[in-house]
Amino acid sequence: MTCRLSRSHIVDSRLFRAGYTTDEARQVFCDLRRLQRWLDVEAALALSQAEIGAVPETAARTLAETARLDLLDLDRVEADRKKTGHSLIPLLNAWQAVTPPEAARYIHFGATTQDIQDTAQSLEIAEILTLVDRDATAIIRRLAVLAARHRDLVMIARTHGQQALPTTLGAKIAVWLDEMLRNGERLRDCRKRILVAQLFGGVGTMAAFDGRGIELLEVFSRRLGLAAPGSCWHTSRDRTAEMISAMAILAGTLGKIANEIAQLSRDEIGELEEPFHMGKIGSTTMPHKRNPELCEQVVVLARLIRNNAALSMETLISEHERDYRAIRLEWVAITDASLYVCGALSLTRTILENLIVHEDRISRNVNHAAGLIATEALMFKLADRMGKQAAHTLLYGIAMEAGRTGKRISDRPLIDLLAAHPEIQSVFSLDELERAIDPAQHTGMAGALTDQVVREAETRLTGRAHEETGIAPCPLRNTCPCHD
Repeated sequence: MTCRLSRSHIVDSRLFRAGYTTDEARQVFCDLRRLQRWLDVEAALALSQAEIGAVPETAARTLAETARLDLLDLDRVEADRKKTGHSLIPLLNAWQAVTPPEAARYIHFGATTQDIQDTAQSLEIAEILTLVDRDATAIIRRLAVLAARHRDLVMIARTHGQQALPTTLGAKIAVWLDEMLRNGERLRDCRKRILVAQLFGGVGTMAAFDGRGIELLEVFSRRLGLAAPGSCWHTSRDRTAEMISAMAILAGTLGKIANEIAQLSRDEIGELEEPFHMGKIGSTTMPHKRNPELCEQVVVLARLIRNNAALSMETLISEHERDYRAIRLEWVAITDASLYVCGALSLTRTILENLIVHEDRISRNVNHAAGLIATEALMFKLADRMGKQAAHTLLYGIAMEAGRTGKRISDRPLIDLLAAHPEIQSVFSLDELERAIDPAQHTGMAGALTDQVVREAETRLTGRAHEETGIAPCPLRNTCPCHD
């Protein structure tokens, strides 16, 4: 087949595809791999039929030997596709042309097109979920390291975008880690529902399998490493909708992490920063800019995946026993969501592996806000003497007065106002007051909560392979346009 690879889609762009997906993920959805996958499923069908005695074993073995894309005339497949308008028949015709007649008569014996394509799609999804699980696990492992490393690094917690109370960077990262653990569990849990075969014939009754359809389905599914479903799912697309929804939730977590890093990299905060190297340019007009473009791109991908999840919901309503409108939507939604989620995982791994933590800036920000972010602790100490609501009212008035000066504790207005107030003087000496507003004394159970999540992550990671794993290499990688 003459290579006519169009680069109109962003994931195929030579210049920009790395920001949207990975080459590994692109190869899963390559046209040639898809066609080979269909042939693999057809061969598995013939071998399974031979196993139960439904077709001659010699014919099945011959079909398995000739079900190779490199033996077929792919230019003919392309021309036949234009002529027939059918997605599978051109491939079957080309396969038949290279297969001896005594075996070719058993090609596609009893199955319908969607049986082959849905089963192949399950194999396709299995490859993508392998990549997703690998990269999600690597992110979990990295977050566990970062949470433990920064367990006791006191920082400002913010609510509604405003300084609130002391926390630790470890506790912040532990929240991300806990969420990623749920994402990993969610994706692994849905695998057993998603990775199923399809072999039910024209209207889902197995009528062409001579009363042995259920037996054949079990053998066929086992041969392909898939589960055997209880009924036909030609028009039941909840499985793929669930998978894309799980991907959207995972991508939402990645987007949340990336967005938080971007927000904390603002010049006026300057606490975290995505990786930077000399030569990385943020602006054509402002040479000083260090934009969080990796983080922003993760958010972009999370939004794209979310919209593919919405698209997948459109497949849930189909007509009668088969309706290709849903399937053709899936070919877009599954492909795009999978490509984008692999891209988001890859970018997030890069960000976290090289995350810049400005500990000095974190400490400076904490010290600058020390008095105000310790008002909760002061309130409860005063509450023993005057009641919680009275203590709140007292500290509210003092804090608002300090806020009007536009200054913070480094300029001592708040602590001076606190120390000068008679009711506070009756409870604290100046030294006691200064100790009482030390943010490091008011991080609550942040350390213990961080430890708890890190332990859970370590338990989940125990026994899992540490080496990098990926999909099998493309058998056509020397000629496939996806490898250019």
